[in-house]
Amino acid sequence: MTVLASIEQLQQQGWQIDQQAIVQGLASAGQLTGLFGRWQKIGQHPTVVIDVAHNEAGIRQLLKQLRLTTYQKLHIIIGVVKDKSVSQMLSLLPKEADYYFTKAQLPRALDEHDLFEQGVAAGLRGTPYAHAAQALAAAKARATKEDLIVICGSIFLAAEINPLAMNDPSGE
Repeated sequence: MTVLASIEQLQQQGWQIDQQAIVQGLASAGQLTGLFGRWQKIGQHPTVVIDVAHNEAGIRQLLKQLRLTTYQKLHIIIGVVKDKSVSQMLSLLPKEADYYFTKAQLPRALDEHDLFEQGVAAGLRGTPYAHAAQALAAAKARATKEDLIVICGSIFLAAEINPLAMNDPSGE
């Protein structure tokens, strides 16, 4: 939305920006910028999606997207940084999902056991994992082909998991 609003402002100031260039630019933005993670599908059978939802507003957007998505069972890999309103974010998440509490490998990351405890207090069930790779492997092992795995909670976690999933030779 921000990009489109910016383009509209430029066009109002006389910039000539071709519609096809806009479409092509948006389609390749991730590859051009290296920025990924807003409901980015990175695997299938089961479907694996990264969403950089890392605050209450982001989680609300994630929930809207979940309502539009078809899946059998929901698996959520989540890791957050210490300075976020974790309890508010966790209270919004679906109770019926299986959770894989983890952390990105950086000092600001909230410990996976602390996140797990806060998740349990919010009515979520799951298991803590010290590393994102372990959480992703566990979710893939438990998921069926019709399930959905969502990775969220931190931009740092998304950056850590994206290469792991993209380098999966099975493509799943």
